[in-house]
Amino acid sequence: MPKMPTGMRKTAKGGYEYRFTVNGKRYSVYGKSVRECRDKEEKRRREIENGTYKPGKELTLNEYFTRWEALRYGAVRESTLRTDRYIYHVAADLPLQSDAPSLGAMKLSEIERHHLSHLQGLLRQEYSAATVNRSMSVVKAVLESALEERLIVWNPSKGLRMLKDSKRPPRETIHRALTFEETEAFFETAQSCGSWYLPLYWFLLNTGCRFGEAGALMPKDISDGMISIRRTLTKTMDGRLVVGSETKTGRSTRVIPAREGAMEAVQEQQRKNSLAFGGLEDPEAPIFRAVRGGLLGARSVAKDIDRICSAAGIEHFSAHAFRDTFATRAVESGMQARTLQEILGHADIGITMNLYAHVMEDTKCKQMAAVKVTRRE
Repeated sequence: MPKMPTGMRKTAKGGYEYRFTVNGKRYSVYGKSVRECRDKEEKRRREIENGTYKPGKELTLNEYFTRWEALRYGAVRESTLRTDRYIYHVAADLPLQSDAPSLGAMKLSEIERHHLSHLQGLLRQEYSAATVNRSMSVVKAVLESALEERLIVWNPSKGLRMLKDSKRPPRETIHRALTFEETEAFFETAQSCGSWYLPLYWFLLNTGCRFGEAGALMPKDISDGMISIRRTLTKTMDGRLVVGSETKTGRSTRVIPAREGAMEAVQEQQRKNSLAFGGLEDPEAPIFRAVRGGLLGARSVAKDIDRICSAAGIEHFSAHAFRDTFATRAVESGMQARTLQEILGHADIGITMNLYAHVMEDTKCKQMAAVKVTRRE
């Protein structure tokens, strides 16, 4: 086992503390690994040199959030950082009272449980339970990190209960699997409405791909009857939509057979691209594009789906419903869970089983009823 650097020790909770000196003054940083401690030490030294360092007891929650966010750069995706920043400020920027500061403006050492409980109640008046829970979970993670760094003596959010969401889960509404009747009504209406995104919808339904994966698909990714999923659309910290260099997770990178319906969708989209934008298909350009040729925007596609649903007289849903519909039809057709996991790009087969267990139960009952145990049946 390699020897730990001088000044570093293992803490009782299994983490590490690294003590170092700058201009004769002692400082400590804490982390879950030696590497994390080294990274924090380097950042702390820069803060001291630039005159931006504040002792932990003087830091506000917002100031510590900026430090916490900086330490996550490179470890998580920019889109995740951007989402966490937005959802954090939903909670942190809301004044606790008309004459009181926001939670983010309070010093770490001043935040108590009743502040968080009160904030949770205020948020519930404006946002859904899911949004409140997501926002409070980021605040909790920030406070937990501050606790690990010994900037506070306890995490006031510990034990804070999440709100119960009385709404129907997305799996039953916007992310639901469409019935055969809904599917037929949607595509017939999309055809009659002249939807630009019709090939995209048909591709999603025939592959089970995520919306961002389809939006990042290029001609070079299709070869010998196989479709390679190598990247996805993502957003940078400043909100720009770009084609990412990788997929959502490591397991999301995959190769799937190209069903006839999927290839029909690709060929139809390429035909439309040629008519609308002219020239030969660029192997480095996404196949499925927005109306004006840019990258697919989730908002414009959602509006188009809503328009078609209204015209077809069916309950509204999101583009993700095509993925759920494909998976449901696959299970009903007898596809094995392990195969479905590979095609969908789930990191764990438990995700596949949990999402589609209700479908598997229905299929199991039908197949059980079809079993004959005597000749008289």
